[in-house]
Amino acid sequence: MDLRVKIVVTGVAGGLTYLLTNATGQPEIWQLTMSVFVGGIVLVVQVLIDTDLRVHRLESELTAHADRVESELTAHAKRVEDNVDNRFAAVNEATALYGRVEATALRPDLMTRVVTALANINPEAELQRSFADHEIARMAELFEGLKYGWALYEGEDRDWLLGLTACVKESVDATSMTTFDKPRGYVDEGQFWASDLGQRYLDSQHRAIDRGVRIRRLFLLDDGAAADKDKIDALIEPHQKIGVQTRILAKSSLDFLLQTNLVDFVLFDHQISYELVAASTLGNEFRPVIAKVTLVAGKPSLMERRNRFDKMWASAQPAP
Repeated sequence: MDLRVKIVVTGVAGGLTYLLTNATGQPEIWQLTMSVFVGGIVLVVQVLIDTDLRVHRLESELTAHADRVESELTAHAKRVEDNVDNRFAAVNEATALYGRVEATALRPDLMTRVVTALANINPEAELQRSFADHEIARMAELFEGLKYGWALYEGEDRDWLLGLTACVKESVDATSMTTFDKPRGYVDEGQFWASDLGQRYLDSQHRAIDRGVRIRRLFLLDDGAAADKDKIDALIEPHQKIGVQTRILAKSSLDFLLQTNLVDFVLFDHQISYELVAASTLGNEFRPVIAKVTLVAGKPSLMERRNRFDKMWASAQPAP
């Protein structure tokens, strides 16, 4: 209540009391005393009423504030609980995935090494992070592909070829379609074995043979090339030097059902087939490049490649 209103009400109450006591013929001292007394009581009552209203208003505000605080605390607790649940779910998922990795006999220390290295990449180095994302995506595509039985690499590969040769345990069976005149996109054209990749491939095969791996390479040639002893000797010499078993299969000795369905492949431990597909060109002046490389891991395809190689190997002639 406004202060001026309190003063007016108090004055009115005191004045009315003075008039009433004066009308009853009370002594002057009692008239003044009663006026002051009644005015004081009225003032105290007003103050008490105003205080009570303020207390009620304050209680309402405190209640509303408490409800708001309680609501905010409840929402915050819910957010914290959800965050903790999500973190635990992520931890459980990561633990489950890590357990699955251990069950595959892959080295868990390498997985830890990869994750640690990724965690240490500078978050402000945008190019490094983008390149890391690119490599992780490429690696994920390879692993996902192997899960479903095949993986694809656009263009000419070297990492898969050298990596598989470095990891092979028992055997490597390879076909090499070869020509000595017009380029057709075969891997043995253009002095492949004298190139950097060819030399690294030979060295990796040499180390595999030292580990006890059996390597057989079957050279597929047309009849004219198969009769050129000097070129064949130069072709197979580096392979024989490192202990690769070599044979020559002329077109005329090839099963007619296979002559129109040939593809170069390398069969590693009868578990993964590394296959080359050459691009096509118009004319003979350009050497067709390797269009793509495919890793095949599906059992039916592997069995077909194995049977095909064994059949062609049995029909081939030992290299001179």
